[in-house]
Amino acid sequence: MKKKKNTLLFVAVVFFLLLTVNPVFAGGAEHETFAAEKDTTSQENVVYYEVFGMDCPGCQSALEKQVKKIDGVADAKASFKEKQVVIEMKPGAKVTDEEIEKRIKKANFTPGKKIEPAKNEE
Repeated sequence: MKKKKNTLLFVAVVFFLLLTVNPVFAGGAEHETFAAEKDTTSQENVVYYEVFGMDCPGCQSALEKQVKKIDGVADAKASFKEKQVVIEMKPGAKVTDEEIEKRIKKANFTPGKKIEPAKNEE
């Protein structure tokens, strides 16, 4: 009986740690991080696109990897919760909308419209 109680206690502690530490389970932690990262980049080198079909952190990662392959892209942050990707360009880079949309499709997602940065500022 004591072994069963110890096992249940262990499972409860692991579950609690997952809920409080892991951003996937912590509810809003990923969203706050994503918003903070958007605010630290220069708005003149940043573009926002709607992306449909992302529904998990793995989707975010797959999209980010594809977009970062574009010559001229410095960084990309996707959010399945906000259904968008924020792309930071290297200074002086000339990246077309068609290139970005092609990469979004290559990651098996549906590109939406380009979002103006002023609409994302609060």
